[in-house]
Amino acid sequence: MAQQSAAQIKAAYARALEHQKAERFGEALTIYHRICKARPDLAEPLYQISKIHVELGRAKDAIAPSKRAAEIKPGEVAIWLEWARVVALGGGPAAEKEFLAALKQAPIASATRIKLQDRFGALRKASRPQTGGVAKGIAAKLVKLIAERRNAEAEAQSVAVLRKHPGSALVYNILGTARVGLGKLEAAESDYLRSIALDDAYAEAHENLARLYIQQGREKDATRKLRDAITFAPGLIPALINLAMGVIRFGNAEEALPLLERVILEGNDPVQAYNTMGNAYTKLKKFPEAESSFRKSLEIDRDPPAETYALLAQAQARSGKDSEAMVNFDKALVMDENCFIATNGKAILLETLGDFDGARELFRRGFELDPNNGEGYRQYVSANKTQPGDPIIGKMKERFHSGEPSNIDRAHMGFAIAKALEDTKDYADVFDYLSQANDLVHAEGGFSVQSRFKEVEKTQKALAGFDWKGWNTDGASDYAPIFVTGMPRSGTTLIEQIISSHSTVTGAGEVGEGSKAAQNLLIRDLSLRNIDTIPREEILQLGYDYQDMMQARFPDAGIVTDKSIQTYMYIGLMKLALPRAKFVVVRRDPRDNLLSMFKNMFPAGTHLYAYNQTDLANYYTTYVDMIDFWRKEVPDWFYEVQYEKLVSDPEVETRKLIAACGLEWEDACLNFHENKRKVETLSVFQVRQPISKGSVKAWQRYEKELAPMLDVLRKAGHVSD
Repeated sequence: MAQQSAAQIKAAYARALEHQKAERFGEALTIYHRICKARPDLAEPLYQISKIHVELGRAKDAIAPSKRAAEIKPGEVAIWLEWARVVALGGGPAAEKEFLAALKQAPIASATRIKLQDRFGALRKASRPQTGGVAKGIAAKLVKLIAERRNAEAEAQSVAVLRKHPGSALVYNILGTARVGLGKLEAAESDYLRSIALDDAYAEAHENLARLYIQQGREKDATRKLRDAITFAPGLIPALINLAMGVIRFGNAEEALPLLERVILEGNDPVQAYNTMGNAYTKLKKFPEAESSFRKSLEIDRDPPAETYALLAQAQARSGKDSEAMVNFDKALVMDENCFIATNGKAILLETLGDFDGARELFRRGFELDPNNGEGYRQYVSANKTQPGDPIIGKMKERFHSGEPSNIDRAHMGFAIAKALEDTKDYADVFDYLSQANDLVHAEGGFSVQSRFKEVEKTQKALAGFDWKGWNTDGASDYAPIFVTGMPRSGTTLIEQIISSHSTVTGAGEVGEGSKAAQNLLIRDLSLRNIDTIPREEILQLGYDYQDMMQARFPDAGIVTDKSIQTYMYIGLMKLALPRAKFVVVRRDPRDNLLSMFKNMFPAGTHLYAYNQTDLANYYTTYVDMIDFWRKEVPDWFYEVQYEKLVSDPEVETRKLIAACGLEWEDACLNFHENKRKVETLSVFQVRQPISKGSVKAWQRYEKELAPMLDVLRKAGHVSD
């Protein structure tokens, strides 16, 4: 790329813009980064990289490219506007200070400089909208009518004022709010858009329009308008809170953290900020941090609601503090017996501990408390075998078709209905609900199969050809975890349950921190570095950091299993850092494996490829390709388990598995279903049962409906019939 001509770079930039316009952000970023390497003096690709990071909810990552673009082109106003935006969305006090210091020296118009300074100063919490000549007293009267919910009067008087002052952004915003109160949502949207057209920097108008979009279920539009509101008023508390809650719902909890930190720094509404921060950390599986956030909320809230204790209990349960969690769930239910979060949360905890009867009663109570909460139905049905005639099926269908639940709740219900119909052998309608549920999740987007292919290609390129066996293990951690990895729903939970039934082993579940750390070790400046260039000390530290993390979570454990799905991407690197570690890769007939994934809903923001049959099959190709890569590089560094062989001949295959893990044989490993350890995956019910062949060749029942997936698998050579 460095040798390419200006014309070639211009053409590449144009291609990247096309990808960006079509929201193929991975492809666009790849091209922009290549341009940056070839021409580090160009500001334009850095500017576009910043914009993409914001769209992906990674405003914090956009700060560095925006800053560099301003250094290259200090006189370009658009770049300063972008830098200001990303600091508002993802920066803290230090980022603001750095931006304002640079802004003072910027060779741009003083009026523009003052406007940007005011965003982080006089106008950080509220705008000064264009009034169009409307007197303060008149505007105050209109605002009072809104506050008193006299929306019809506010509408009529606002319309009258606008006849005389058609350029008032302030009054159009008031009119929109009055019409929202009257249920005139289409007209209200037009009013807010008119207000913004008159004064684009009117943060409150952007925020009110976002609220309207939330009310209409237009989450993506709402997110964009909330980002606009915060861009112009970085301390606008309602916008910060609403955006944080929205991105958490979308599965991008990382974006919420700097927003909530700003709310706390501004000194407003810290209780809600700490509660929302706790939810964000819970989504990120940072449960100690979540517990800390909820505790801070309880410390400063003079009259905390039952929900806060329930949320604290959820975090404690996920941290393994089951007894403390149960106390707080019960405390919440004493305070408010109708608290849905406590009811459903305690049900889930009982379920993970194997008390299905106790959980069943609480789940059904939850259906009464919140009949449109689809996740509650899905969690219940996934851990129970529905019997013919169970009224829960009709109840779910009624809710699904009522139009009342949100799209995400309907998706949860669709998966639950499909599972219940399959349980009762009513197969005819299973795929009708299953397809609708998957389509609802898939419509939210976020996955690019081309980006996935490139990710695997780049990872292999960074790791290929290394002298793995020649690595000097002196000084490396002697921690010896057993990693269980493979595609979701391939049998990884079953394998971990078998291994953790050994008297010397503790099952940690899906921790995920090791694979994330390995990935982060490879990434520098948004690109992958070759393993040959990584300092030995950093690789050794990867192992010690993992050891410290796991021992902090499981201080009394000897050998620990870690069922982290993505570990297969970094087997070689993890083995360098932890030479005594064992790796078990689980394989399953892809037709059954992918069908099982298509029948299940995963935590928000994870496995986004699983909701489209073609994406699923293509993703499976990348999985096989990665396992084949490691088989070529380090064939004896991992042990492969074939699910079908295991269920066909349990004792023989289980003995092989236990031996491969370096463990002495114990009969308890065959009686894994009697293991009372806590299980927190979609397989919570299955692993409490003896091995069954019931799910083998289950795909044949839906061969016609699975045609898109099967066609891709056949063409890729994964199946032959």
